Amino acid sequence: MNSKNHQAGWTVTGLLGFMVLGAFALTCALKLIPVYMEHSSVASAIEQAIDEDAFKGKSTGEIRRKISKSFEMNMVEDTNARAVSISRKKGMTTINANYEKRMPFIANIDIVVKFDDLAYEFRTD
Repeated sequence: MNSKNHQAGWTVTGLLGFMVLGAFALTCALKLIPVYMEHSSVASAIEQAIDEDAFKGKSTGEIRRKISKSFEMNMVEDTNARAVSISRKKGMTTINANYEKRMPFIANIDIVVKFDDLAYEFRTD
């Protein structure tokens, strides 16, 4: 027999705490998932153009236009082709598309996500 003194279950404070943590996790996911999906689009757009040798023999302006078109096709809005740094040195072209995204989170708290893995170097002879 179970008496009322030995019953187990959620308390109101336990349930409220669980709901607050769940809401926080859901808010984080809803803010961060689109940012990481767009980062993936930026990376794949540049990598695909490099793999296809689309930049071979092109000027930096032509490379920037190609990146811009690729960003438009992939609906990239967080960064633009003007923010991408393109430099050439001794037959090597370096594309640096690193960026950071700042977005409001809760009240006066912002989330800053920094992507610094978008530097590519390839031969353009």
